[in-house]
Parts: sequence; structure tokens; C-alpha cells
Amino acid sequence: MRVRALTSVVLVAAALAATATAGDARSKTATLRLDGVPFEPELALTSPPRQRGLMFRRKAPRDGMLFVFPRASSGGFWMKNTLVPLTIVFFDSRGKRVSKLSMTPCRQESCPVYDPGRQYRFALELRASDTRPAARLGPLAELRRLVGLAS
Repeated sequence: MRVRALTSVVLVAAALAATATAGDARSKTATLRLDGVPFEPELALTSPPRQRGLMFRRKAPRDGMLFVFPRASSGGFWMKNTLVPLTIVFFDSRGKRVSKLSMTPCRQESCPVYDPGRQYRFALELRASDTRPAARLGPLAELRRLVGLAS
């Protein structure tokens, strides 16, 4: 009887862990549109992944990383311990580009800060070689859903 009870507890724990992992996997990417074309960036919805960003990676993801902020932000980004050159595109809450900057890797203690000079709600880091204009991010309903998940 104890073995059966222990087995049940283990199975329930495994099911809960699988559910939590599946939920995490779903939140790591989203299908969005960049300039009307579908793409799937990695997501940084909370403070730890937003702080880590693409640090220490030898290659940026094909569709980049989208930083989602729960409220409008005005801070800059830096490239400390980022190994690859990137383009960063800042978008307002409606998905309209407010700034686009080129960023270079930095392995020093003091790195430049890339500041858009305007408020934004989303920041998309793309490979520096990415040629997309990145003027519009959407759809708006999906952007709102992601903001609701951000903390």
C-alpha cells in the first residue's frame, strides 16, 4: 500500500513538473509579425532573462530576442559579455518602432549604453546582419497578451 501511495505521489509530481515545463516552453517564444511577416523571437518576459539577454551566446537566435516590459521603459541596453554584434529595435506599446541602433560586443568592465532616447515597451535584439526594416511589430492583441505575462 505504501509503495502504491508513493508511486502515485511520484506520478503526480512528474505530471506537475511536465505541465510546468510545457508552460515555460510555450512562454519562451511567441509567433508574432515583424513588418507583416511571421517570426518567432525568444522572449524575455521577466527580470532575470531581461538582465541576461543574449550574453555569452556565440550566435544570436534567427528571429532574435524580444524583451517585453510590463510598463513603458526608458532605460538603455548594454552589450557586456555579449559575443556577437546586434541590432536593437525599440517599439512603443502599439508596436511602432521608436528607435533602431547598432550595438557592438563588449567584454570590458565599462561598456557603452545604447539608449533610444524615447520611451518604449518592447525591445527586439536581432543579429547585426538582419536586413529586415523592423518598422512594425504585432499583432496588437498578441503584444497585449505578452505585456500581461511580463513582470
